[in-house]
Amino acid sequence: MQSLFFFIVALSILVVVHEFGHFWVARRCGVKVLKFSVGFGRPLWKKLGRDGTEYILAAIPLGGYVKMLDEREGDVPPEQLDQSFNKKSLSARTAIVAAGPIANLLFAIFAYWLIFIMGIPGMRPIIDEVIVDSPASYAQFRTGDEIKQINGTETPTWSSVRKELFKISQSGGTADITVGLDGIDVQRQLEIAKIDLGSSVATPLLNELGLIPIQISYKPIIGSIIRGGSAEKAGLKEGDTLLSFEGRLINDWAEWVTLIRTHPDAVMPIEIMRGDETLAILVTPSKTADNIGRIGAGLDASKTEIPDYLQAELRYGPISALGYAVKETWDFSSSTIKGIVGMLIGTVSSKNIGGPITIAQIAGASAEQGLIAFIYFLAMISVSLGILNLLPIPILDGGHLVMNLIEWVKGKPLSENAQLQGQKVGIILLLALMFLAFFNDLSRLFGS
Repeated sequence: MQSLFFFIVALSILVVVHEFGHFWVARRCGVKVLKFSVGFGRPLWKKLGRDGTEYILAAIPLGGYVKMLDEREGDVPPEQLDQSFNKKSLSARTAIVAAGPIANLLFAIFAYWLIFIMGIPGMRPIIDEVIVDSPASYAQFRTGDEIKQINGTETPTWSSVRKELFKISQSGGTADITVGLDGIDVQRQLEIAKIDLGSSVATPLLNELGLIPIQISYKPIIGSIIRGGSAEKAGLKEGDTLLSFEGRLINDWAEWVTLIRTHPDAVMPIEIMRGDETLAILVTPSKTADNIGRIGAGLDASKTEIPDYLQAELRYGPISALGYAVKETWDFSSSTIKGIVGMLIGTVSSKNIGGPITIAQIAGASAEQGLIAFIYFLAMISVSLGILNLLPIPILDGGHLVMNLIEWVKGKPLSENAQLQGQKVGIILLLALMFLAFFNDLSRLFGS
């Protein structure tokens, strides 16, 4: 229920942002807006505004729409023809159509800006170990090095390091890295190979490069359970503390991860603490494609205190944060487009497409992690929604923009029949995409 609630909250915010973009520009272009609806189906609440627009909150929170005065959708009184969408210039109609996706991208910039001025807590990127014969060892990284900058971007936390390295790995290249050791800054160059986005077996990027972060001992407390996973089937719950395996006490989360990864398809007798009660249960890790055990449980890191000397925060002033927010939006937009292109040409698996169930689960999980994580989730989904709507599929904003481009080239609009056939094709494509997203959701949910 919590995931569903935050899914509705997140989607409602993003739909309002998207549709308000259309609404605001339409009004500025002199188009009469008849309806502004958040959701589809039966209205739960509606009100007629002083501006003549009917504002609606509908029962199905999976989208929304702005209905404008348009001769193609009904009779228009002669005195209102100048307020009809279809009577406006090509440039005005294009601006109105593009305003929705642009509003989503602007919202993402605002969300990232808010995150950067609030600050993102994390751990200082200090290297604990460098793997022999790895790219990091060839670049002469050493134990104790602290990564301060990558290609001129400050990296005060390990999460910021991972993000910058991942961006470079999408196309491959050389990372110019500033490291600090004993109070001295040193420049090092790290060669990063292009990652295979279509690979079914993903090796953590830091391990691939040979960088082992400094570790702290996390208490083995479960923070999340994946539906349908081995942990849920065994009866494990959020908040459970893992105690022992075959009578041997294990006090560190990393030790449990190693045990589980090395026991695929094996029945593991373990003891847990739930509240004040000690329970004995049997859990059988499922086996992944690369013969590694997995139970589908996540760590509750909030129950472990990070030592003061390892605590760090990624934070910028209001002006600097704006520049970084624009860059973050651009980078995530580029990654999203590359992912879509990769799926079209077959280099990225279509299994990466997620539907409302996946989005709801992520929304709930991010909300549990705190306000910053939820805002970050909103920013990413807002970018995705904006990019998705710009795809050249009829009935989407991108499809309308393509038709406007054809009208500009030809000097006249497409025939009504051509537009109707295009809409039919668009509906079929969207239904196919929705079916694939739901299929992937159900496959993840039931582990098939």
